[in-house]
Amino acid sequence: MTELTDTTGACGEPVAVVGMACRFPGADDLQGFWRLLRRGGDAIGPGAGLREGRRPGGYLRDVELFDAELFGISPHEAALMDPQQRLLLELCWHALEDARIAPTAGGATGVFVGSCSDDYALMSRMSAVVDPYSMTGTARTFLANRLSYFFGFTGPSAVVDTGQSSSLAALDQALGSLRRGECSTAVVAGVQLNLTETGDRLIEELGAMSPTGRCHTFDRSADGIVRGEGAGVLVLKPLDAALAAGDRVYCTVLAAAVNNDGGGASLTTPTQTAQQSVLTEAYRRAGVDPAEVAYVELHGTGTKAGDPVEARALGGVLGRGRPADRPLLVGSVKTNIGHLEGAAGIAGLIKTAASLFHRELPPTLNHRRPNPDIDLDGLRLRVSTRRRAWQPDEGPLVCGVSSFGLGGTNAHVVLGEAPRREDAAAGPGEPAAAAGEPVPVLLSGHTDAALRAQAALLADRLDGRDDLDLRDVGLASATTRAALPVRAAVVAVARPALVARLRELAEGTHGDGTHADGTREDGTREDGTTVLTGRPGAQPQDRPETQPQDRPARGDGPGTAATAAAAAFVLGKPVDWLAVYGPRARPADLPLYAFQRRPYWLDTTTSAGGPAAEDAAPQWSGDPLDLVLDLTVQILGRAPGADLDLDATFTDLGLDSRMAVALRTSVARATGRVLPTTLLFDHPTPAALIEALRSDDTKGHEFR
Repeated sequence: MTELTDTTGACGEPVAVVGMACRFPGADDLQGFWRLLRRGGDAIGPGAGLREGRRPGGYLRDVELFDAELFGISPHEAALMDPQQRLLLELCWHALEDARIAPTAGGATGVFVGSCSDDYALMSRMSAVVDPYSMTGTARTFLANRLSYFFGFTGPSAVVDTGQSSSLAALDQALGSLRRGECSTAVVAGVQLNLTETGDRLIEELGAMSPTGRCHTFDRSADGIVRGEGAGVLVLKPLDAALAAGDRVYCTVLAAAVNNDGGGASLTTPTQTAQQSVLTEAYRRAGVDPAEVAYVELHGTGTKAGDPVEARALGGVLGRGRPADRPLLVGSVKTNIGHLEGAAGIAGLIKTAASLFHRELPPTLNHRRPNPDIDLDGLRLRVSTRRRAWQPDEGPLVCGVSSFGLGGTNAHVVLGEAPRREDAAAGPGEPAAAAGEPVPVLLSGHTDAALRAQAALLADRLDGRDDLDLRDVGLASATTRAALPVRAAVVAVARPALVARLRELAEGTHGDGTHADGTREDGTREDGTTVLTGRPGAQPQDRPETQPQDRPARGDGPGTAATAAAAAFVLGKPVDWLAVYGPRARPADLPLYAFQRRPYWLDTTTSAGGPAAEDAAPQWSGDPLDLVLDLTVQILGRAPGADLDLDATFTDLGLDSRMAVALRTSVARATGRVLPTTLLFDHPTPAALIEALRSDDTKGHEFR
């Protein structure tokens, strides 16, 4: 057995979980997942859609859908990207928003992703589709590096593969990185998509697949695993930093430990001694007496070999010394959603973190008669099969989460309840919001449809919520959300009027008066609200001369200041939002971004493999103007027919090196010509490229 080394430091500073997002079977988001767990929901079912005819499992809906435009990814590249990358991009965006961090903030954030599956890469290679985007689309390293690149994260960026314990092993690395000061914030993720039947057959050949299609953790009926899929993302900060910033804390991570069996009966047979060792070390590092642990989220796969070993290891470390009437409660989310393999650990951790936050333990399913090979009473263990609330006198709570990889890498994480604190009482001075004082509430989206969807979601969130201070809502809208190109602002004095204007924005009935400064306003209503819409960078000369001129001055009161701040936001100008909303405002929880997803999938009917051969007959003739414009717009991911500055360099237009290769390849394929790798270097603007393709020297010849 491999000896453990203390890489994080015994009793190191706790780390706070300040943001979470997930997409699991039967649950499209964190709230849906908690509802599924509380009601004891079973999300196992037969394959459907792209997985039609597959054996029962925990499947995600609509894995082909993705909001490529938001992330600046062309449709062509999106189709060649592993859906696991796409899923992580969207969930990372939501996890940051949940942590009240603007997704465009960037900074010294580390990214640690657990994954052990490459089904889309397998599909790509089997189809012989080779393209400039194939490497970045399917290589596993880009599960982490894609996040770091898009979000502007400068901390460590790593993919961890320890099999089924990958996501908890990734969390262990994140803890070490935070405590060493390599990053100030960490994003930890786990992802698993079961896109082909090959993975099913591999597990079946190993003898680990449940023939009944249900996970029976620690039960007499245990007959193997049920595969599941999904992803979860956590945002972590040092606890002191999170408390100082006023962050919501779901729970704390007190410690983690990872080891390996280092031998045993076989490569895939778990070892009790190693599991006991990793448990002992985790609680030593956390400074927690194992007898005080309230609950452990099991690895709990429901296999005949694995469950008894795990039970005996738990009983030997955490059950010892407990009175018979206070056994350790255990359970497994695999009974709800299946075994998520590379994402299994993070699924169990999100369940446990939510349980600590709500102080309520959801039931574990499919446990009716104990496994005869597991002496639950003697080990002081009890499977928690009913929903139960933790009582106030049971805190502060400590829980554990286990995840064991096929091949012997074991991980255990110790979680603690968030510190209990009361919000600072209002002191002397201005209240958070003076009655009747106008407050700007901001919205933005990458498309008009996204903006309307955000308005509808926010109206639903605010409707009937008398407890929400408009200044808190406004501050959150200004500081915890990305400021995207399509913008709107509502200046309101009361929640009902704000909700009414948001509904008008959602329905597109808010008016369209356009000012010379580029903003659009429907005028100040009798209820004191004003609605502004527009885009950053709008110029007065771009507007029709018949439109109204600048608004007349309305004095120097708060209404003028609020409207001026709203107009500045709409036009992309800087604003001191803390000064606008005041020092008492605290960001409220807002709806998460409404992605505008479309289907993208690998096209295996045609090969995308490189330019035509040198002796190929030309397949295209005509003016290259439309060809270059259409291909460039498509590769940039812009709407068909979008304007393009022909004299701007391809770099300034947004083409990176991979996009440049894709453009050269597409032009070559369309024209039937063999083009040099330096094509866009030699002709760096669309106008230059069009002229080169038009010249007599290139027609009917190789273009070198």
